[in-house]
Amino acid sequence: MRPLSALAGTLLLTLGLAACDKPEEKKQEAPEVFVSIASEQPYRPQQGFNARIESKSDVNITAQVSGKLLAIHFKEGDQISAGDPLFDIDPAPYKAALSRAKAELAKAEANKQSAEKNFERGEKLVKDGYISGSEYDTLEARMLETAAAVESAKAAVESAQVDLEYTSIKASQDGRVGRARVAVGDVVSPQSGTLTTLVGQDGMEVVFQLPEKLLMAVTKRDSKITVKDIVVAVTLSDGSEYAHTGTIDYFSNRVDATTGTLEARASLPNPEDQLRPGLYVRAILRLKAPLQGLMIPQAAVQVDQRGTYVLAVDDNDRVTRINLITGERIGENVLVNSGLDAGARVIVRGVQKVRPGTKVTVSEMKPATPESGTDSMPGTTDTGQTNGSTEQ
Repeated sequence: MRPLSALAGTLLLTLGLAACDKPEEKKQEAPEVFVSIASEQPYRPQQGFNARIESKSDVNITAQVSGKLLAIHFKEGDQISAGDPLFDIDPAPYKAALSRAKAELAKAEANKQSAEKNFERGEKLVKDGYISGSEYDTLEARMLETAAAVESAKAAVESAQVDLEYTSIKASQDGRVGRARVAVGDVVSPQSGTLTTLVGQDGMEVVFQLPEKLLMAVTKRDSKITVKDIVVAVTLSDGSEYAHTGTIDYFSNRVDATTGTLEARASLPNPEDQLRPGLYVRAILRLKAPLQGLMIPQAAVQVDQRGTYVLAVDDNDRVTRINLITGERIGENVLVNSGLDAGARVIVRGVQKVRPGTKVTVSEMKPATPESGTDSMPGTTDTGQTNGSTEQ
């Protein structure tokens, strides 16, 4: 029996030593996630539309009288002032017509004086019975006829004077003159059409088509945003933004049934003469004052069959799922319309490592820098689900 006891003791000792040498199992570490804090941030919604530039004072210069063109006083493309001469039409026929009209006026005035004197004599004669009442009436009628003839002659003189003045065509405003479409020696008339154009330097307009949905959003009585709250910026063809902004001052009185849009116009200053009529640009409508909105990084937003959601970390460092409704995207962030409160910690990085209920180790990421604008105005984007990004 002693040998068996010795063998058993040896076996137990060996197992005990083996148990002492076996390393202890390590506890599973909580996965690390990076979170961002949902916070209220300012933003300025904006939306762009294809547009063109027009001038409020785009004048077609035409001839008001007929005649041979004697002179052109401008260089095409020059900046000119109101009252500067542009064209001279041969004035000789109109000077002659004015002289004839003045002569007719002198004749009419002489006839009037004679008729007035005869009428005065008639007044005395009719009282003494030397002429009949019928003769007296004839003298009175003659006096009235000559008075009317004088007025007609005066009008003819004024008309002839105007025609003579029209032979010198002058600039009606300050602006830049276009190409002359006639040459010296041509015979021009009111039927000749446009001789040249004159575009005012200031007073430009940006013209664009506004979706009826946006119009309804900013013209509702209970709307928090009105047309007065919107400023219009212009992006030029080279991608740069025009230095000056304008305001909407005109809406068309009808919506285009084929496009569902209506024409809108915004006035723009043009002190540097940079804008020209016909220039194609992009009109950017944005709010004058920023709004406040709850934002989270776009990278935190996820989408599945149940809808849009984020994975957040609660006060006990456990992962929870929060369903939400998002709005416009602003730079790297997205607006949250409902479902989330400010201060919530949403997981931006490490989503693939966890699921609701998981205990995690939390590290905070710096929030994405908000941008000043977004590609949509309030009322133009449905506040529905936003496609989320998957963890990279």
